[in-house]
Amino acid sequence: MNSSPSNTHLGILYMLFASFLFALTMLFAKLLSQSMGSVEVTFWRNAIGLAVIGTFIARKPIKNIGGKPLTLIFRGVVGTVALLAFFYTVSATSLSNAIVYAKTEPIFTAILAFFVLKEKLKPQALIAILIGFSGVAMLSDMEMGYLHIMGILCGFLSALAYTSVRSLKAYYDERTVVLSFMISGVLIPALLMVAAPYAISDIFAFAFNPYTQPIGIDWLWIALMGIAAAYGQIYMTRAYFYAKAGIVSTVSYSVVLFATMFGVLLGDVLPTPAVITGGVMIVLSGILLSRQK
Repeated sequence: MNSSPSNTHLGILYMLFASFLFALTMLFAKLLSQSMGSVEVTFWRNAIGLAVIGTFIARKPIKNIGGKPLTLIFRGVVGTVALLAFFYTVSATSLSNAIVYAKTEPIFTAILAFFVLKEKLKPQALIAILIGFSGVAMLSDMEMGYLHIMGILCGFLSALAYTSVRSLKAYYDERTVVLSFMISGVLIPALLMVAAPYAISDIFAFAFNPYTQPIGIDWLWIALMGIAAAYGQIYMTRAYFYAKAGIVSTVSYSVVLFATMFGVLLGDVLPTPAVITGGVMIVLSGILLSRQK
């Protein structure tokens, strides 16, 4: 499809809507974290998403070339662990901090592309990476506590998952890749919740929460979270279809604004000047890196 001005505008609108939906997903996850652990939040997010994606597949069956099953499984597992770390940070810190940590993904993607895919790093990209890591240092207040490590782990694993997706494009339908992620996102949290009563680990505290039966309004938050996440994925995909990747990636940072707004509504403390500066540096780094593509 030609990248005409009208198509570009439509792509931008789709990405803005996707960012809004992703921020809504965080909002509902935060509400659920008051009554259940982040592992269970991850489970329900993917269970609802799996049902939504399943209806799309039923309407139009998947056709794959195939040939890289291990990479497909790897993408699903790594993506699930990244999501576990993300929802842990959502439950443990403000929504603005959680999403900014997740937005370190482009920094790690650029580094992984250099080492794994042998892509060249331009001087501008190196400067952007330096700016990004400086922002991480400011955001974490030069501390490396458990929460900060989980935030950075989320960004790194998301980048690893994204890098693996790039190698799967020629072999699998996009829905197959999403489906593998959703299936892993249901099975792994389910196993972790079963193992939680028998596991005591400070290091893997983010990965072991016992199952808590949702009650009352929890079911509404679960349904809305899963639907928002699934349709956010759909509209993000449409955005990349209509507009250039560099433009869409830049617009995707609007999720930081939406998440901050929702966080304030929930009672999050306004970020300090140092945290705001660190967040701006991380966002700037990601935008600069996305413009290099």
